[in-house]
Order: sequence, then C-alpha cells, then structure tokens
Amino acid sequence: MRATATALLLGLIYGTPAAAQVSATASPVSNSSGSVVNQAVQVTPGQYQKFSFGSGIQCDGATLNVSPFLSGVHSYGSPNNEYYQEPVYDNSDNYGLKDPETGLDGPDGIPDNPGRVLFMKPMRTGYRSNYSNNFGITATISVPLDRRAINQCLKAAEKQVALYEQSLADKRLNYEMGRLKACAQAIREGYGWSNNSPFKAICADVVLKPIPVEAHTHAITYPQPDVKPLVRDSDLVAPGSAPVKIPVSPFSKAASSRPSS
Repeated sequence: MRATATALLLGLIYGTPAAAQVSATASPVSNSSGSVVNQAVQVTPGQYQKFSFGSGIQCDGATLNVSPFLSGVHSYGSPNNEYYQEPVYDNSDNYGLKDPETGLDGPDGIPDNPGRVLFMKPMRTGYRSNYSNNFGITATISVPLDRRAINQCLKAAEKQVALYEQSLADKRLNYEMGRLKACAQAIREGYGWSNNSPFKAICADVVLKPIPVEAHTHAITYPQPDVKPLVRDSDLVAPGSAPVKIPVSPFSKAASSRPSS
C-alpha cells in the first residue's frame, strides 16, 4: 500500500503542468562527468611440462608460464563539440506597472519581451579525450607436490637411458666388428676402394697383422726302441748235454772247392 501511494503521488507531481517562470537572475550551470574503466588480466596456468623417455615413462616437471600483455583505452564524448551555443534572453523589465501618483510606467517584475533571444553565447563544454595504456607481464609457476612419484620416475628414466646407451654401444660394436672383418677379407683377397672413392675411408684404419704366438713350452719325448732279448748259444743246448766245438778253418773244403775266377 505504501509503495502504491508513493507511485500515485509521484505521478500527480510529474503529471501536472508546470507554470513557466521567468527570472532575471543569472544562474550559472556547472556540469561534470567522469568515466571509470575496469580492466582485468586473466592468468590461466597450463599443463605441467612432460618429459617422455620411451617405454611409457613420462615425468612431470615444474612449469613457468609467462604472459606479456598490452592494452589501451581511448574514451571521448559524442558529439565531439568543444563549444556549444547558449541563447541569451532579453530580461529587460521597463514597463508594466504605472505609478498612480505620477502616471509613469515602470518595471513590474515581468520581462517585457519574454523568450526573446538577444544573441547566442559560445560556452565551453570542457571536453577532453582520455587515453590509457597498460602493459606488463604475468607469470605463474606450477610445481608438482608429490615429489616421491617424481623421484621414482626420474630413477626409471635414468635406467631407461642407460639401457638405450648400452644398446647403442652393442650395435656400435657389431658394426665395427663387421666392418673390420669385411675390410680384412677385402685386403687379404687383394681388392678395395679406389683413391678417389668417397668410401675409401671405411677401411683406412684396418691393418693386417700376423697372428700372435704366445710363449709356451713343449715336452720332448723320445720313442723307445723295440729291444728283443738276446739268445745265447748255451740257451739253445739242451740241459745236461756237453758243448760241442765246431772247428772253423778259412781253408776248408768248402772254400777250396769254390771255382776260381
């Protein structure tokens, strides 16, 4: 009810016609205006920096986000008028009230020519253009809180890198040994790259060397002769028999009967 009565009262006040009043008193008018511009810079942190070492090993690291910004504001009024023309009215009051004693016509407090414009007076609006330039840098640092998982991930990454290095060294060894054997065989068989060939450097460091002989000793063995036991004449005589002497003469009958040459 109170709100309704207030609305009706305001309607009656503003709905009734206002009587025009003319005053000769100067009434300066002062206008002031201002504007406020609010600017905000939003900082959105990104994801953690991830390092991948293969075999599904990914470790998060601290991340630094740096975001430079530059913004400018130019405010002005519309219409862009530094001056406006203000009318100066005729407020002269010389007639309208007669003196009953003298009969002279004098001022009665009402302008003689209400609404008459004498001239237009330029008035300064006080317009100014406002400029605002803002620049700066925003930075955020994101650090993982669970250091245990990060340390384990780093240990796994070190082992994975060590495996990569060992595998690379193994492949390097296989390559060098294969190159050495191929170059040695080519040199031994008497063919190779020409002097102006770009591949001559492949076998440039391969040198044939004699097979090394290690210091060693051998035991010298002598074959044993096959010695048979000697058979004596006495062994051929039957036991209990006396030995018989056989006469040997260089001039025996056998020798004399041989024909002469």
